[in-house]
Amino acid sequence: MKQEELSLEEQVERIRKKRAGQHDNTNIRMVLNMLFLILAAIGLAMYFFGSENHVPALIVIAAGMVFKVVEFILRII
Repeated sequence: MKQEELSLEEQVERIRKKRAGQHDNTNIRMVLNMLFLILAAIGLAMYFFGSENHVPALIVIAAGMVFKVVEFILRII
């Protein structure tokens, strides 16, 4: 049956059934996002209030970005 032949309610119900079968990774994404936010805040604090050497702060921010990229990939999957 074609998509145009289904009523709107039937299309919505079909999408709900499809999503129900998928793995819910919301909690994992939330934890990864919180880790990103914490590391980004720490990295910014280190950058602005630390010594003249900004490399450690940039490393902390880069580590936070790794968590954000993983969270983004999980959102797409």
